[in-house]
Order: sequence, then structure tokens, then C-alpha cells
Amino acid sequence: MISGGTMVLKDHFRQMIAENKMRISMSELARVTGVSTSQLRYWERKGYIHSRQDDKNKNHYFSLLTMFSVFTIKYFLDQGYTLAVAVEKEQRRKQLGQIFQRFIADRITNIKQLSTDKGEVDLGPLADDPTKEVYAVVDHQGTRLYCRPITKRVD
Repeated sequence: MISGGTMVLKDHFRQMIAENKMRISMSELARVTGVSTSQLRYWERKGYIHSRQDDKNKNHYFSLLTMFSVFTIKYFLDQGYTLAVAVEKEQRRKQLGQIFQRFIADRITNIKQLSTDKGEVDLGPLADDPTKEVYAVVDHQGTRLYCRPITKRVD
């Protein structure tokens, strides 16, 4: 297992997700979402989205949750809603994003590659039976959930 100092790499990633530290630039956000940088600047001035700026206060960086917000606002705009209504709908949806972020940070305990196009995601023990754990197998067939007895792991 790869480790950086005293923190294992997977724990570092989980912490970055939990603390909302994964960020992308404005130009990258525009490219990924299809929303122009001028529109993103406008939305930021209106307080609909928020960024952090680098030390020189020039470049804007957006969290992954903000990226999902931009996708959602754009989706509702494309459906014919006004910007105000699209933002309102996004604010209600944002609570689900925060729940999902917490799920990722709390429940993904390990990810391992089983083959070139197949992996396993450990989701931890069952609440009502801590002797068993849930895991997902992800491959070309999709994602399937399974349950198995917990065994002592050597990471």
C-alpha cells in the first residue's frame, strides 16, 4: 500500500473529499460543464457559486461540489427555467450532493484493481451485522453490490 508520511494515500484522498479540497480552475470548469467563463463570473458575482482564489488573487478555483452545481444550474436552464428558478432548484439539490460527499468520505474504505478493467470498492461493515461488509465490483458489466464476512486484512 502506498503511504505518504504517516497518512495512507487512500486516507489522504478521503480527507480531501470530506474537507472539500479538490478544486479545478475556472477555465477547466467552463470546459467540463459547457458554461462560459463570463457566465461563471456572473454567477459568482450574484453569489450563486463560489470560488477560492490563489495567493496572487488572480486565478479562481472551484470545488467539485461547485462543478456539480454548475452542471445542475445549466441543466435547468437548458430545460427552459429562468436563472433564478434554476438556482433555487440547485440549492435544494445541493443537499443531496452534500449527503453523497459524506457517503464517499465515510464509506469508501478501500479500492483495489482486480484486473485491467475490473475493480472492487469496499464500503465497510454492515450496521446491523459488523461481522459482514459490503463491497462493489465495478467492470464492463456495471456495478454490483455484494456482502461477505469480514476477514483480517493485510494492507
